Amino acid sequence: MTANAGASRFESKTRTRWHAMRAARFQLACSGLLLLVLQSRAGEPTNNSVLTSPVPKPFQRVSPGPPPQSPGQFNPDAGVTPTPMHLFTEEDLKLRLRVSTNAPPVPKTPAQFNPDPGAWLREAPSLPLFDTHFGLAPTYGTEPIEGPLQLPRGPIKRKELEPEPPPPAGQYGREPVPAEMKLPRQRARANEVIPHEWHNLPGSSIQTPANYPTNAVPLPNRWRVPFAHWERYQRGLAETPYEDEKLHLWHPYKQSLLKGDAPIIGRDIFLNLTASTLTEFEARRLPTPSGVSSARPDSAEFYGKSEQYLVQNYLAFGAELFEGEAAFKPVHWAIKLQPVYNLNYIYARETGAVAPDPRGIDRGPDSPQVNIGSIKNPGDIGGIINPRLEPAPSTFEGRKHTSRTKDFWALQEWFAEAHLGDLSDNYDFFALRVGNQFFNSDFRGFIFNDVNFGARLFGNIDNNRYQYNAAIFDMREKDTFSDLNTFDQRNQRVFVANLYRQDFLWHGYTAQLNFHMNLDDADTHYDRAGNIVRPAPLGSVREHDVQAYYLGWAGDGHIGRWNVSHAFYQVLGDDKFNGLAGQSVDINAQMASLELSYDRDWIRYKASFFYASGDDNAEDKHATGFDTILDNPNFTGGPFSYYVRQGFNLGGTAVSLKQRNSLVPNLRTSKTQGQANFVNPGVILAGLGTDIDVTPKLRSFVNANYVRFAETDPLKTALLTDKVDEELGWDFSIGFQYRPLLTDNVIISAGFGAFLPGKGYKDIYKTSTDPVANFDASGKPGRVDDFLYSGLLVITLTY
Repeated sequence: MTANAGASRFESKTRTRWHAMRAARFQLACSGLLLLVLQSRAGEPTNNSVLTSPVPKPFQRVSPGPPPQSPGQFNPDAGVTPTPMHLFTEEDLKLRLRVSTNAPPVPKTPAQFNPDPGAWLREAPSLPLFDTHFGLAPTYGTEPIEGPLQLPRGPIKRKELEPEPPPPAGQYGREPVPAEMKLPRQRARANEVIPHEWHNLPGSSIQTPANYPTNAVPLPNRWRVPFAHWERYQRGLAETPYEDEKLHLWHPYKQSLLKGDAPIIGRDIFLNLTASTLTEFEARRLPTPSGVSSARPDSAEFYGKSEQYLVQNYLAFGAELFEGEAAFKPVHWAIKLQPVYNLNYIYARETGAVAPDPRGIDRGPDSPQVNIGSIKNPGDIGGIINPRLEPAPSTFEGRKHTSRTKDFWALQEWFAEAHLGDLSDNYDFFALRVGNQFFNSDFRGFIFNDVNFGARLFGNIDNNRYQYNAAIFDMREKDTFSDLNTFDQRNQRVFVANLYRQDFLWHGYTAQLNFHMNLDDADTHYDRAGNIVRPAPLGSVREHDVQAYYLGWAGDGHIGRWNVSHAFYQVLGDDKFNGLAGQSVDINAQMASLELSYDRDWIRYKASFFYASGDDNAEDKHATGFDTILDNPNFTGGPFSYYVRQGFNLGGTAVSLKQRNSLVPNLRTSKTQGQANFVNPGVILAGLGTDIDVTPKLRSFVNANYVRFAETDPLKTALLTDKVDEELGWDFSIGFQYRPLLTDNVIISAGFGAFLPGKGYKDIYKTSTDPVANFDASGKPGRVDDFLYSGLLVITLTY
């Protein structure tokens, strides 16, 4: 067949169909016109027609042809009995209770009525020859019958169950047929089925059939399927459970593209953007050395005015790009970047609090600069310095000597994560993460809790009953004023391996085994304020290596109604040269903690205990004082506790008695920049507290702790004294956390901590041992602050 012949036949078929359609339309128009003529004729009513309008409505059809005959005139299968639809009929059996009363004649008495008239024909039973029953004859049955029970009696009621009679046949289906429904009738109108066309929702994955993969069926994109629209009230003025079916670009509460609710690339690549700001205000009273160049003429004692004020802000922006299913399954890969900017301001009342130079850290270019090498004759000193001097003010409070403003930005977190493989059908997996990352080595952050550069292998096994981590960190230097990371290497490596087991012995209790290795190489380093932090300027100052190995067992969860959190660590190793001991020392120290709590309604009652061993002989070869790697514990009051939050300078030395946000008095220069020191006094802490859910938005924390040193010999050696008591003091704190939106988008935390010094604290922080004649302007030599405080307000906003 040629192409022209095929085209001619196709045109012929098309022309035939077109003529048929025209004929049908013409026939329909003629029928409608004829019907109008019949309805307009008088004396010929159209009662048997159900068509009220000559033109059918959309999706309606009109029966053509002659009307059907009545059943009496037409039988499609004459002479055949209809086949029943059901061979057995099922009836619903219903029972009713029928009560009847007997009617006369009443039953006769036994003398007149014999129920067994043929009994005399049977042989009478034979009696035994010897009767062995010698008891009295029974009287049962011979007593007189009561009147109501004597025969004849009546009437007597009788109750029995019987099936209910079927209801009488109704007239349903036998009513007279309306005139318009009587047969025969013609041009009956019937409604047709309205076809529905279903389309994919906006934003769905739509393809043409030619692009479908083999044996594939197109489905809507499950990440963009909206919630079904539903209104509780018909008026539409009240709330609906799903306010908006649209996928937003950026919204804190609704489904948004930029916070990981839907793929941004393809079907499984997501982007999660987070912006947060943390603003912190702190007012505190700390023991502050006054130094020889004091802020006031009357501050020449060892310790001066102790009030300080601190304001700082952290502004962070995080972006995480990852591939995966986003739920029930680990991600295939992830990349995260989080830059952080910090601005901080501190105000003190003594010089030396913001920098070792009493002139302050921001001296400016006009500060006197003297070339010591140019001085040949001591008598020339006055001529060189005097022109550069100016009269000093009466006080340096609030000036550059006692205040400091600093800012710093850092790429705090940056890492790449890869999913290496699955171990079971339940998504037991193992993965690798490399870069600056957060890691907390145990439940409470006792040993290592930091963001630093490293590589971590992690995963789970046995249906997530076991979780494991193996991490190695090449530590970076920290900024002195913000504690943010820099890119400078610190010459310290930390290795951590731990294993968690859920439901260990008891359901709801998780056990953990821990191993830490701290290899801190010898070097010399000064912080940004100009203080030497490595090695520590305590005792003999010499660069030295520290190698410490921690073995630990911890647990967290509940055993029955009791909540339990505990930890125990044993540290071994060696310090090549400890400045306080003046020689190489072997490390052997312990730490233990326990917190028991009980929940009753909205209150949790807590009892806490913490122990870090101390060194009983600071000058021998054994270092038995416990120290951490880089801790940040959440224990016994956490950030609201004065003892936990604040760091104390040790008696005017260049080291601290304890570090900020730490529990251990370790005599280090800095928690983030100094080296671990295992010749320290240790600590014993016991406390009671409560966590109270005041409302769903407000939570409060109340704690009281008693603190004392485990040993005091390292303090006596460092301060060259023999009068240091073990009692450090009492610590009281109260804090509140308020979430006005019931989410973590807005968190307002406020607290107050107070410390009542004990005898050991007063022995360390006396203003002077003996008064100097005509020099102590206050007239109170040897006084100590008897009330130390720390007020805190933190506002956290996350979007």
